[in-house]
Amino acid sequence: MSRGARVTTEPGDSPVTAIPDDYAPVGAGAWFDLAEGHDAGKKLFFWDVVLTAGGLVPTAETSVAVPDLPVVLFVHGNPECSYAYRNVVRALRERAVSGDLSPPVRLVAVDHVGFGLSDRATHEAVPMDHAGNLDEFVTALDLRDVTLVVHDWGGPIGVGALLEAPDRVTGLVVCNSTVFPMPFVGPTFDDYPIDWLPWADFPRVTPDRFWPAVASYAVFRRPAGAYRVLADLLRYLVRVEGLGRVPDHERAARRVYYQQFDDTWNTRASKRLVRQTRYWGHGNTFEDSELGTRNTTRFYRRINGRLPGAWGPAGREVDVELVFGGWDPLAKVPVLDQWAGALPQAEGHMTVLEGVSYFVEEERPGRVARAVVDAGGF
Repeated sequence: MSRGARVTTEPGDSPVTAIPDDYAPVGAGAWFDLAEGHDAGKKLFFWDVVLTAGGLVPTAETSVAVPDLPVVLFVHGNPECSYAYRNVVRALRERAVSGDLSPPVRLVAVDHVGFGLSDRATHEAVPMDHAGNLDEFVTALDLRDVTLVVHDWGGPIGVGALLEAPDRVTGLVVCNSTVFPMPFVGPTFDDYPIDWLPWADFPRVTPDRFWPAVASYAVFRRPAGAYRVLADLLRYLVRVEGLGRVPDHERAARRVYYQQFDDTWNTRASKRLVRQTRYWGHGNTFEDSELGTRNTTRFYRRINGRLPGAWGPAGREVDVELVFGGWDPLAKVPVLDQWAGALPQAEGHMTVLEGVSYFVEEERPGRVARAVVDAGGF
């Protein structure tokens, strides 16, 4: 990659201060200056490496002909950041070393505005905003032969962005996400995990000061009954907020997920995304105190109108792999049927891991890495 005027090593204003050593491959992190949209002037953090048989080499330092390399682009959701893919990258590296993956392959990951090491949010950004930023980033870096890896809201963000130039994509890996109208059959985010306290209503009942703890808890919660989940969350809030103790397990990651919401607008933007789960894929109208009345309906209609023709059998017929944690409304059959209806080549390539949480890339990174290899043909 040519490090032009729009790429800098000068950090932005992220509230994250406890940055783990493995947040990004050594020497590969940088910031991209956005020039368009509501976030113009802000910086997106990203890392960019070439995976070789010997390990990870920053793209700026490699002697390989980078424009000719296939690309894996990791797109995160909420309340995560690109750090959520660290173990998937580790699994891919192990595959390259063992010969189960044919390098070189370029790996790129980005933090959305308001998350991770990117600049703080200044409005309640939703997927169409992040998709616009990602489209600008992908265009500037001229990423091609892309295997797109998405999780959670990364689905509409990544798919929405790359459908602006659909020929860039040759593979798609979907982890617990959808771009379609959420079917009102079976569990939804309007009655899950507790019918009287659904996920979509958590922002309404959770004070901003507790949101960082709720976010860091949500990523690592494990399958359990509804009331067990609530009890565990309350215990976690007491431990973190009351006693200042971060659990030893995944301590570094929990701190990142916690600290990124140590900011009013980052918290509001994250909460807005949770509230949007009620309208996932359908679209809705809401009021943003900074931007006024906003409507997300056209964004989803555009995706649903373009997706089958662009990446289905009538278009590029990209290779598709779905890996879903089964403990999640998005893992239900009607959602999987929507993916297969739009992209028939997904049939036979959809895996639901029963007893696995929503954040499958945290819990089953090796399985996600295998899907990346299969979809990318590496």
